[in-house]
Amino acid sequence: MKTTLFRSLRLLAMCMSLLAFTVACDDDDDDDLPIIDDDLEFENIALSGANERPKVITDGTGTFNGEYDPASNTLTYSLSWTLGEPTDSTIMMHFHGPADTTTSAGIQIPILGHTRNYTGTFSGSATLTDQQEQQLEDGLWYVNIHSGTHRNGELRGQLLED
Repeated sequence: MKTTLFRSLRLLAMCMSLLAFTVACDDDDDDDLPIIDDDLEFENIALSGANERPKVITDGTGTFNGEYDPASNTLTYSLSWTLGEPTDSTIMMHFHGPADTTTSAGIQIPILGHTRNYTGTFSGSATLTDQQEQQLEDGLWYVNIHSGTHRNGELRGQLLED
């Protein structure tokens, strides 16, 4: 009788262990877990003269898209733009900060190698310092496109994450 009881208890313990293992391996409940992504994403940031400080009057427009990877401290980006005057030229581009949407700030990183035409596209990347990363995360950076007509900036877009 004791032997039968011990066998039954041992069989029950094995079944319970197998059941616990099976439930622990079930991945159906993993679908609701959030994916941790520390990257900052900037999608379709509008560039305009109305965003300049002080505002400028221009028919020019542009778009900025980018992603910041904190693991590598790299901001990868693409820009497209058209200045307000076809006879104008793009003379400079920069990332500026720290500044909110109501103020201007100094150059943080120049954007080199872009076309000097009145319209264009450009892609690039930049490595940020820890201080620059914090400013970017806080929404205190903007991209600025300077033209021959508006040397202080014709098109500006604040880099605010989606």
